Formats: sequence, structure tokens, C-alpha cells
Amino acid sequence: MRRPLGVALLLVLAGCNPGRTTAAFFYAQGRAQLEAGEYEAAVRSFTRALSLNPVLAVAFNDRGLAHYHLGQYQNALADLDSALHINHQLEASYNNRGLVRDALGDYRNAVADYDQALLLQAEDPLALNNRGLAKYHLHDDESALADFNRALQVRPGFVLARNNRGLVHLRQGQPDEALADFLAAMRGDPTLREAHVNLVLVYDQRGEYDSALAHGRWAQRLGRPSAIGFNNLGMAFFHLRQYDSALAYFDSSLARDPDLVLALSNRGIVNQQMGRTAAARHDLQAVVQMGTDPGLSADARRRLARLRP
Repeated sequence: MRRPLGVALLLVLAGCNPGRTTAAFFYAQGRAQLEAGEYEAAVRSFTRALSLNPVLAVAFNDRGLAHYHLGQYQNALADLDSALHINHQLEASYNNRGLVRDALGDYRNAVADYDQALLLQAEDPLALNNRGLAKYHLHDDESALADFNRALQVRPGFVLARNNRGLVHLRQGQPDEALADFLAAMRGDPTLREAHVNLVLVYDQRGEYDSALAHGRWAQRLGRPSAIGFNNLGMAFFHLRQYDSALAYFDSSLARDPDLVLALSNRGIVNQQMGRTAAARHDLQAVVQMGTDPGLSADARRRLARLRP
């Protein structure tokens, strides 16, 4: 499962004058393309820069970011390793390599990279936020909370850290604190899709389904939701007994992330509710076979035992 929340990326500022060297020109071109979201073009520009200057660490770093955005994680790791081999003091490359490892689910090594980034720049709110999110995925909630709190002390208006802290509060059974953080993140940046996605979950749990759907629609306007975003929308429609819509959202969630066991479990429950016994059995058996969440696996076994032959 890929990350349900936004992460902060670091671009390295290079003291290059594009008018002085050809490598610098292609590097600057790549930077502009990277910031514009033209990732394939950025890879080509950084590659051209590196062909002219093979020890330009910042070009390796930023090409690694472009590969990261393209989902080419092994290429990204190779580039970030190269950047750090050339300059082991490049704090941004530790942070960015941590992001790649996060995307690969390698959270412990991601934490190690963020630790190294913070040794080089102790008050970096981006690295604090990213380390907190990796620790959240490792279920180290207290350490995650400490990182998010520190990031917010350094940068009080840091909406990503505020949003992510809300996730910790939610898992710790503090829905009011979670709601306050998600709302503050949304007010700080109304375009932060992750905050709207998380508000869907909180309002759904509170039984405020109209509010949940309203934020779900906002999240959709801001771009295609993540797998967890589709799942949360499906839950809101499920509680409104709009099962066809719920099923469509769970299908969309699993199309984005086939390994999201929560969406698979929820789809099985909807199929069961709709009397679609064969489909429900298929989904619930898959939850049991995956075995990645003991609670969901136990619930799936109970539901399978009640299904008609």
C-alpha cells in the first residue's frame, strides 16, 4: 500500500550559472521541468547534464526525484545513492531517499535516512514530518506524534504535519483531536486533498454522512483520490445504504491498490449485504489468505461461516 497522505519533497538548490556551463544549462532546464511536473523530460535533461558533468550530485538527486514521481523507485534509489556517494553531506538526498523507501514500504530504512537528514539539519520540518509518517506506518505512534509536534513548533502553519498528526490522534481513539487537526489542515490549505479524504473518514465514524460525502466530493474535485480516499468514500455510501455507489468506490480503491486489504474487506461486506454470495466469498477469502490484518482476517472468517453454501 502506498502512502494515504501527502509528503514533502526537497529540491536541491544548486549554485550553477546556466550561462557558464552546458551541464548547468541542462540542469536548470531539468529543474524547471521537474517543478512543472514534466518528469520524463526532466529525466532526459538531468541525464544530459550528468553526461557532461558526472559528479554533479544535485543532478543525481533531482533525477532521483523525477524517477520517484514516475514510480520508478529502483532508478530513484540508484540516483540518490549516487548523489550521496558524491556528497555524503547532502541532506536533501537522505530525505528524498527516505521518501522512496516509504513508497516501497521499507519504513525502517526510511526512518534511518530521515535520522541522517536530521543529523545534518536538526530543525528541518520536512524531514521531521516525513520521519513521523514513516513511524506512523511502523505503529510507533508516540514517536510519530513527537515528530509532528516538533515540526509544528518549527513551522506552525505546516499543514502536512497537522494533517498527519490527526491520523495519529484518530488511531489513538481521539476523534475530536483528529477532527481539529484535519479541519485546521484544510483551512490552512483548502486544496490539500489528504485533509478532505481524512475528514471523510472522521465524519463517517461520527455518523455525519452528508459531511463525509461533501468532503469526498471536494477530494474528487482536487484530483483522483488515493486508494484510501476511494475506500473512505465507499464507507460513507455504505452507511447511507447506497450499496451500488459504495461498491463502485471500493472497486476504484482496489484498482489503485490491489493489496489494500481494508477495501477488499469492505467490498466483501457490501457484496454480502447485497446478497452477492459468490462475490462476497471471493473477497472475504482473499482477506483471510492475505493475512495482513489480524482483525480483518478474524472478521472475514466469521462472515464466511455465516454465508450460505
